[in-house]
Amino acid sequence: MKIKQNIVFLFPGQASQYVGMGRDLYENSVAAAQVMDRVAAMDGLKAVPELCFQGPEELLTRTDNVQPAITAVSLMALAAIHEAIEQQGNIELKSRLKACAGHSLGEYSAHVAAGNLTESTVMNLVCWRGRWMNEAAQPPNLAGAMVAVMGLEIGVLRKIISDIGHSKIAIANLNSPGQIILSGTVAAIAEAVIRSVERGAKKTVMLNVSGAWHSPLMRSAEVRMKELIDEELTADNVSMNGAPYVVANVTATEVRHHKEVKRTLIRQISSLVNWEYSVRKLCDIASGQAVIEGEAADPPLFVEIGPGKVLRGLMRSIDRSLEVVNVEDMAGVEKLMGRLE
Repeated sequence: MKIKQNIVFLFPGQASQYVGMGRDLYENSVAAAQVMDRVAAMDGLKAVPELCFQGPEELLTRTDNVQPAITAVSLMALAAIHEAIEQQGNIELKSRLKACAGHSLGEYSAHVAAGNLTESTVMNLVCWRGRWMNEAAQPPNLAGAMVAVMGLEIGVLRKIISDIGHSKIAIANLNSPGQIILSGTVAAIAEAVIRSVERGAKKTVMLNVSGAWHSPLMRSAEVRMKELIDEELTADNVSMNGAPYVVANVTATEVRHHKEVKRTLIRQISSLVNWEYSVRKLCDIASGQAVIEGEAADPPLFVEIGPGKVLRGLMRSIDRSLEVVNVEDMAGVEKLMGRLE
């Protein structure tokens, strides 16, 4: 007997948004619509449905708006999946869902999917996270920038960062082999581009962002989030029931205790997103099932839940053999149901 394919849930972060996201889910899934209605009823989040469905894009992409917006749509898609599984009646997900992860902001949704945090807790946290990160990127704080550097060894980049100064620039993302994102002050990033090219970088691409995410410039937001997370995420309201585990961006390892949930979410704001190694850890977890009657389990199925296909692109860069199904609308839900049967 062949083991059924194990499942990993993935959730996207900023840059996955687009005007119109979530509308199809809202119109065609009762469970998804209920999620968005609950979000809109929360303090400070009334405008989220209109921003998601109608924009305008310049308001949607603003950090304080886009973080709760992406999270709301991701949780809508998650609710639509569970609704479809319940309606279909012949699909066992619980035993097959082995791990969850999210890229930066998406890690909050991953904790909901794993059962660690509630929807309302997460929406409140990302609402404040977006506000404080947006404030950290505004005057009188230093202007920030980010750049993707391709084809340069991480050791070389670390030397460049050390020479420029760790208070000004940092590695923000280890997204995939050959692609590393740097984040810091505008001046520091400009200097890093020059030095990277001199040392043999194949390509550098400036990112269209409004702040230096995952860098020392976000420390003020991290301090404020620490106070909120310490208050909100107590042992009583963080449920840690074992698998599926969340693999944290900062450590690329499973989070197994409520104190680790707090610590990793706090550190994440000004620390790097270790995505490549998080994906490899997810593969190890999901592929670790024993062989039965001489036949091993198929490679795990990754499910990208939320707007866009950013994570699928990164996954292909990490390992082209990995299979990813995107669920951002009802067509994605139906495709996933066909794979889970």
